[in-house]
Amino acid sequence: MIKVMKHTKYRVRRIAYSFLTVFALSVSGLYSHSLDTVYATTTEKTQAEKDAEKAQAEADLAQKQKEKEEADKEVNRLQQQANALQGEIDSLDAQLVDLLAEISVLEAEIDENLTQIEEMAKELELARATEAKQYSDMKVRIKYMYENQQKNLVEMFVTSSSMAEFLNQIDYANSVMTYDRDLLDSYVAMRIEIEEISAELQNRQIELQSQQSQLSAKQASLNSLLTAKQAQMSDYETQLSAAKQAAAAKATEVRKARDAARAKANVAAVSGAAAGGSSSGSGSGGAASGSGTASGAGLNPGNVTGVSGSSVVAYANQFVGNPYVWGGNSLTNGCDCSGFVQQVYKNFGISLGGGRATSVSLRSVGQPVSYEYIQPGDIVCYAGHVGIYAGGGAIVEAQDTAHGITNYRSVTCHPILAIRRVV
Repeated sequence: MIKVMKHTKYRVRRIAYSFLTVFALSVSGLYSHSLDTVYATTTEKTQAEKDAEKAQAEADLAQKQKEKEEADKEVNRLQQQANALQGEIDSLDAQLVDLLAEISVLEAEIDENLTQIEEMAKELELARATEAKQYSDMKVRIKYMYENQQKNLVEMFVTSSSMAEFLNQIDYANSVMTYDRDLLDSYVAMRIEIEEISAELQNRQIELQSQQSQLSAKQASLNSLLTAKQAQMSDYETQLSAAKQAAAAKATEVRKARDAARAKANVAAVSGAAAGGSSSGSGSGGAASGSGTASGAGLNPGNVTGVSGSSVVAYANQFVGNPYVWGGNSLTNGCDCSGFVQQVYKNFGISLGGGRATSVSLRSVGQPVSYEYIQPGDIVCYAGHVGIYAGGGAIVEAQDTAHGITNYRSVTCHPILAIRRVV
């Protein structure tokens, strides 16, 4: 009985042990399946998050790149505007330099013109005084001759030893009267010439001062515009500096965003490879990367003397550099403009009228010439001045006290009143 009971107890224990073993194995398998399910769920959620983070990083990178492109465009726009503005400033600077040089030349010309005006004023007073005295002396002499004309003729006839001597005395008396008349005409013409020169200089001074005023106004305008442009350039430089800083900051943000996107892509790829290896049992990891000319028209007279104009010019050029002396008639020691012309032609045996020539009297000598037919050797008359055309658009002349005899000025340096040909 005791043996049966022991055997039965042993069998119960074995059954119980087997049952516990089966239950433990069953529970263990169920737990293992649950762990696999939980692990798979957790892995899938993390990969989705990684993929979302990767997509967001790529979107951030694209946005940063777009912002950098806009910043670069703004830098380029400002740089182009600054370059264009600098070109305007450079142009204004060049204009201002040229204008200052022009003003300097004009001021020197004004000073020289004032000096000539003062000299002309003194010469005009002297000419008027000389004319008045000469006129007074001639009136006394002419009055005496007319009042005693009949008596003088009778005396001449009675005292003459022959008719030839009588006629010679009459010719002498007439020549004295003619000389007086020519001398008076010469002084009158001289005074007219000086007054014309004085008036011309006064007008020239007004014109120069007007030009100076205009140039000064232009200078003020250029300075104002240049100041405004420089202020604008300073503003552009400030904007450009800020834009460059912003572009540099955007470039830094793009680099950071690109690094972040690459990091997110690598993380997502590694996580995906790990998840694929867990579910399939095999796989491989990877990484992702992600002047006016007053002469008639058509006038071109021929040569009447046999003297060439070029010979006249060559002779006149010998005296370039000699002094100007008002009222003088010496080509070496000094002469004025009309004296210069008269003495040059006198060398060739060409007379330019009785008495002393003036710029007024020379307007009617020889034959008129149209400006389009002007030739070397032609006399060119201006208001209060006269010269000889030297060819090449220039004249040889006794210019003034400051320059003496010259041959470089343009034939249109003053308005032309007449061109005369005497050769």
